[in-house]
Amino acid sequence: MMNPSASGAATAVDRRSVVLFALTVFVSAYLLFQVQPLISKFILPWFGGSPSVWTAAMLFFQCVLFGGYVYAHLVSHYASPRVQSWLHIALLVGAALLAFFVIPGESLKPSGAEDPIGRILLLLGVSVGLPYFCLATTGPLIQYWYTQVFPGRSAYRLYALSNLGSFLALLSFPYLFEPNFELTRMGNFWTFGFWVFAALCATVTWWMHRLRHRRPIHPGPPPATTEVSLEPIALRRRMSWIALPALASLAFIATTDHVSHNVAPEPRLWIAALGLYLLTFIVSFDHPRWYRRAWVAAAVLITTVLLSGRKEIPDWFGLELDFGVAGMRWSHLIVMFLACLMAHGELYRRRPANPRHLTEFYLWMSFGGACGGLFVALVATNFFADYYEWLLFLLAAIGLGCVVLAQEAAACGRRLNGVLLAVFLLFGGAVLYWEDPLHWRSAADDEYTETLTHQSRNFYGTVSVAERRYRDDPTKDYRVFFSGQVTHGVQFLDPAKRRQPTTYYSEGSGVGETLRYAMEKKPSLRVAIIGLGAGTLATYARDTDDYDLYEINPQVVEVATRWFDNVPQCRARTKRIILGDARLKMAELPADVRYDVIALDAFSGGSVPIHLLTKEAFDIYRRHLKPDGFIAAHITNAYLNLYPVVKRQAEHLNIGFRNKYQPGEPERRIRHNQYFVMTNDAEYLRRYPSVNRQYFDPDGKLIGTQDPNLPDVPLWTDHFSSLNRIEIDD
Repeated sequence: MMNPSASGAATAVDRRSVVLFALTVFVSAYLLFQVQPLISKFILPWFGGSPSVWTAAMLFFQCVLFGGYVYAHLVSHYASPRVQSWLHIALLVGAALLAFFVIPGESLKPSGAEDPIGRILLLLGVSVGLPYFCLATTGPLIQYWYTQVFPGRSAYRLYALSNLGSFLALLSFPYLFEPNFELTRMGNFWTFGFWVFAALCATVTWWMHRLRHRRPIHPGPPPATTEVSLEPIALRRRMSWIALPALASLAFIATTDHVSHNVAPEPRLWIAALGLYLLTFIVSFDHPRWYRRAWVAAAVLITTVLLSGRKEIPDWFGLELDFGVAGMRWSHLIVMFLACLMAHGELYRRRPANPRHLTEFYLWMSFGGACGGLFVALVATNFFADYYEWLLFLLAAIGLGCVVLAQEAAACGRRLNGVLLAVFLLFGGAVLYWEDPLHWRSAADDEYTETLTHQSRNFYGTVSVAERRYRDDPTKDYRVFFSGQVTHGVQFLDPAKRRQPTTYYSEGSGVGETLRYAMEKKPSLRVAIIGLGAGTLATYARDTDDYDLYEINPQVVEVATRWFDNVPQCRARTKRIILGDARLKMAELPADVRYDVIALDAFSGGSVPIHLLTKEAFDIYRRHLKPDGFIAAHITNAYLNLYPVVKRQAEHLNIGFRNKYQPGEPERRIRHNQYFVMTNDAEYLRRYPSVNRQYFDPDGKLIGTQDPNLPDVPLWTDHFSSLNRIEIDD
C-alpha cells in the first residue's frame, strides 16, 4: 500500500510539472506570435509598404513552423531521451544568443533591385530564423513529452492553451505595446522574453527526464491496450490533415491580402485576421462541444454568398448599405472566421487517438498551413492576373460546407447529396457571377461599352487598363488605369483632349495650382513625382523643366509607357523614371539635388504606403527641397483621413501649409480631390488660402464645411504609427 505522505508529495510534483509544461507552452506561443507583427512592421518601409510584405512574412513563418514540427517529430520518434535533452538544450542556447538580433540591422536593408520575396525570406532567416524555429518546436515536442510523462491524459488542451497564448500576443501588440513603445524597444522586450522561455524550456527538458521514467500516480487507461489507440491511420485521413489546414491557411492569407490592398497594410488588420484564425483553433481543439457542424457549415454558405453579393443584393430589397472601412473589413473577416472554424473543427474530428501519432498529426497539419502560404506567395502572385485565390477560397468553403451538410444528413438517415450538389452549383455560380473574375459582366449600357485591355499582377498588387467608348460621341472616349480597384489615371482618346489633365490632377486641383504658380515664378523647374500612375502630372512639363518620376512597381511603368502617352510625350528637357521605392531612392541622392516641387501621389489607393508619411520620410523630402519649394501631398482617400497626418509633419518641419479640396466634374473626368501643400512661399499662401470640403442640401443650400483636422493624431514615425484615429467609417 502506498504511503499517503509519499502519494501527496508525488501529487504535488505532478501538479508543479503540469504547471511548468503549461507555462512553457504558453510563453513559447506568446513569443511566437508577438514577433510576427513586430518584425513585419519593422521591415515594411524597406519594401515599399506593400501588403505583400505580410504575405511573404507569413510564408516564412509557416515554413519555419513546419520545419520545427519536422524536428519535433523526428527527435521524439528516433532519438533517445538523453539525445533529445542534450540536442534541445543546445538548440535553446544557440537561439538565445541569436535572439539579441531580432531587429534587423541596417546592413540587411535592400537596395531595391532584389527580388522582394527572396530578400524578405533571407532577411527574416538571418534575424529571427533560429529563435523562431526553436519556438516552433516547443508546442508539439512538449505535448509529446507530456503524453509520455502522464499517459492517458490528453495533450490537446495544451494545444488550445498555446493558441490562447498566441491570441493574447496578437491582442497585446496593437493595444498594449504598439501605442506605448517604439519597435526597437519592443524588440528588446521580446529578446528578454525569449531568454525567460529558454530557461523554462531547459527546466522542462531536465524535469522530463526525471518524470518520464516514474510510474504516474493517477494513470489513465493504458493506451497501448485499447483498440482505439492501435487504429491504423488511412491515407485519406492523413490527406485531410493536410487539406483542411491548407484551406484555413488559404482563407486567412487570401482574406488578409484582399482587404490589405483595399485599405492599408498595417499590423492591426493583420492581427485581427490572424487572431480570428487562432481563435478557431482554440474553439475547435478545446472541446468537441464548441463546434456544431451543421450550424457552422450553413453559416459559411449564407455569409459567403452575402459577402459576394453585398453590392447588388441590397438593391433587391430596397436597402442602402454603405460599407466603410470597418464594415468592409469585418464582413470579410467574419466569412474567414467561419470558414476557418469549419476547417479546423473538421480537422479536430479527424485527430488521432494514439499519442504516438501526435507529432505526425501536427507535422502534416503544419505542412498544410505552409501549403496555403506557398500557394499565395509563389503561385498566385506570379501566375494569377488578379486575386483569384480569394475566389478559390470562397468556392472551396462552399464546397466543404456542402460536404459537411451531406455527412450530417447521412448521419440522420437522409441522403441529400443531389440537393447539396445543386446548392453548391447555385451558390458557386452566384459567387462567380458577382465576383466576375474574368470581367464577363463588363460595364456597358445604351451609352457606352467598356473593354478590359490589360491586366497583370506582381508582388506590389494588380494593375489593369480599360477603355470606355461612347456610341454617340467619340470625343468622350477615354482610357482608365486601375491599381487594384482604385482609379489612378484617365486619358481621353480624342487627340484634341488628350493633353488635358483629368481625375485628381486638373489645373484647379491643389497640385495643378502649385505647378502653375511655380511655373509663373521660375522659367525652369526641377520636379519630383512620387507615384507614377498614368503619368498625368507629366503633362504639365515645359521644355525647360526637369522631371524625376519615382515608381516602385515595374508593371506600373509598363502600363504608363505602353497604354498612355503622358510620359512618352512629356515635353520636359530631361525626364527620368526612377524604379524603386521613392524614399530609398531619394535618400541616395547627392545633397546638392534640390527640387522646386515634390508631388507625393502614392496615397489615393486602398493600400497606403505608411512609410512615405513618417517623420523620417519628410526629413528626406525637406533635405532635397529648395528653400522656396513646395511639397504637394495628394491625400484623397476613401478610407483614411490623412490630413492630420501630413499636418503634423508640416508642424514638425516648421513649414507653412494650405489645404485644397476640389469637387468633382464628371463631364470633364475630374474627380473630387484633396491636396495638402507645404511651402514657406508667403505669396503662394496668400494667393491660395485653404479650401475645405463643403456640403449642400438637395436645393443647393450650403449646409456646412468640413474641418479635416483631428487634434489627437500624433506625429508618425517609422517606429510609431497607427490608423486607429484616422479611419473613415461613413
